[in-house]
Amino acid sequence: MRIVHRFILATAMLAGAAHAAGFPDKPVHLVVPLAPGGTTDIVSRLIADKMSVSLKQPVVVENRPGAGGTIASNYVANSSPDGYTILMGTIGTMAIAPAMYPSLNYDPDTAFDAVSSVSTGQFVVVVNPDVKANTLAELIALARKKPGSLNYGSAGNGSTPHLGMELLKQRAEVSMVHVPYRGSGPMVTAVASGEVQVGMPDIPSALPFIRAGRLRALAVTGQERASFDADVPTVAESGFGDFDVSVWLGIVTAKGTPSDDIEKLNEAVRYALADSEVKKKLIELDSFPKPSTPNEFAAFSDSERLKWKSIVDAADARIK
Repeated sequence: MRIVHRFILATAMLAGAAHAAGFPDKPVHLVVPLAPGGTTDIVSRLIADKMSVSLKQPVVVENRPGAGGTIASNYVANSSPDGYTILMGTIGTMAIAPAMYPSLNYDPDTAFDAVSSVSTGQFVVVVNPDVKANTLAELIALARKKPGSLNYGSAGNGSTPHLGMELLKQRAEVSMVHVPYRGSGPMVTAVASGEVQVGMPDIPSALPFIRAGRLRALAVTGQERASFDADVPTVAESGFGDFDVSVWLGIVTAKGTPSDDIEKLNEAVRYALADSEVKKKLIELDSFPKPSTPNEFAAFSDSERLKWKSIVDAADARIK
């Protein structure tokens, strides 16, 4: 009986070693939780192309949009933990959705193993040019003078532009009326047309309108001024010291994936983000490479979930 047990143990160890040595020996699928054409999809395809070179196997981008990215997240959470199915996690799927929805089909705390963060970007507070505010301070003063008179658009209930504006309202102690739209595109168009007065879109969505003079940029929401205009201050510089609403992407895989596989995937992400052409294209999207260790990305994701839970709770924005 002992001989049989030893044989089984030895076989399992050899199989594990063979798997680690041979990974990957077939294509890896990078699941994107949003539709083709958006910033997340563009970044995913940039990264996948270069990861393929490092891994010596194709990294195939597979778009699975729907339900705010939770369909794709659940799919990867329930996939085989072998490193062949990975998810481009977003701030929405990894940090905001757990706070917004009382019952998800996946739990980011227990469903995934972190691979690496990928990139970080930011949003921009914009107003219609007819709004008599040239700075964020002037917008806040206007909102305080006439509570509830300003409407702000978002990319939908529970989107980062929605909750980012709610955080700004909380910090500034002002009242503005939320008007949700179906995505950043319709929201930006609504602010530009004057249908609503204020918005906090991602920079790539807003930039054509800002350059055309159809939107006025008041402040960016990250920790550094944006590359499109160094004269536009951050929200923190505008009187809200630790304000930071960043949009981020990072890769995860199903819980239980062998650590050696995760390490190879991490190396492939680092290889991709070190490529000069990838860096250039990310910066054109006002997105910046942010490689990390698996542990660093796991810790960052945990902190973001706590942060956004407190914002959702304070705004009473949970989907009931």
